[in-house]
Amino acid sequence: MTWRNHETHREEAKAVKDALIKAGFINVRVGHGRGTAWGWLEIRCDGKPGQPFQDKRIEAIRIAKTVTGRSGEYDGEILVY
Repeated sequence: MTWRNHETHREEAKAVKDALIKAGFINVRVGHGRGTAWGWLEIRCDGKPGQPFQDKRIEAIRIAKTVTGRSGEYDGEILVY
């Protein structure tokens, strides 16, 4: 996958987690899907206090895209819970 900025899933997840924590997100967990969804980046986090879910989702995806270099369909195959 040529659009990736990191060589392994572990490096990618760590970089995204660090960036989200730096941006003020709390309870951050970042991983990848299993089985046929192995390439999807999965983010579980709580937003900043008082931040609506949709704003949290949009900001988390923006940060993840910047850090990883992901692009394309389904927000670069990034899920935010």
